[in-house]
Amino acid sequence: MRIVALASGSSGNAILVDDGTTRVLVDCGIGPRTLAKGLKAAGVAPESVQAILVTHEHIDHVRGIPQAVAKWGWTVIGTAGTVRRLPTEVRPAAKTVREHVRIGDLDIALVPVSHDAAEPAAYAFTSRTSGQRAGVAHDLGEPSDKLIRAFRGVELLCIEANHDADMLRDGPYPAFLKDRVASATGHLSNAQSAAFIDAVGTAELRAVLLLHLSETNNTPEIACSATKRGVTRLARRATLAAAVRRAPSAPIGRTASGQLALSL
Repeated sequence: MRIVALASGSSGNAILVDDGTTRVLVDCGIGPRTLAKGLKAAGVAPESVQAILVTHEHIDHVRGIPQAVAKWGWTVIGTAGTVRRLPTEVRPAAKTVREHVRIGDLDIALVPVSHDAAEPAAYAFTSRTSGQRAGVAHDLGEPSDKLIRAFRGVELLCIEANHDADMLRDGPYPAFLKDRVASATGHLSNAQSAAFIDAVGTAELRAVLLLHLSETNNTPEIACSATKRGVTRLARRATLAAAVRRAPSAPIGRTASGQLALSL
């Protein structure tokens, strides 16, 4: 299995999960031209993608869905609350899933997360062909015990590391926005991300990709350094990288040669 973040951040999010036989996207917050370019860079034909799994309805996660569905006919999947708030033109054909769905050779679990959206979810993947497991979670204000259980033992982990707490506190955001970001239904800080990686990391964890870094309150260098310092247990054996905001990240997983990776 491999994972590529085609875009990550408040300007748009799209993550490719590919187990060699089945390909899906988690979110589609970028336009079809940018999306097709990113998929091409990853060696993937858009027509081979089978579905979009939507984490929640915020615009940076759903902006590109109507055009992508019209162009490539992808299936759209999400929780009932998320589907009810999708763009009108894709809502009738979207598939509502409560807890589990199988797409091709991927078994996928939906896990509720804490965020200021209707019914947000993270996704845990298991490949029927290889047995590999992966987890993708963004956006969330704090991780639940259920999410920790669902992601514990994954080999590939994509987890939000939105902000450095000091940069957020001292930065230019108005007070109400600072409070929203730092709240239990906002976004994970670097320290929270490190604690989550620590909690789910086992000897099986191979690679971590940090998602949804704030352009104002974080940097890839700060996020990686803070996460590296915060991880203390078995997860230290994994590689660590931060997703690029407006371009495809280097893949993590079976084709991750040449990725920007640090030892945790």
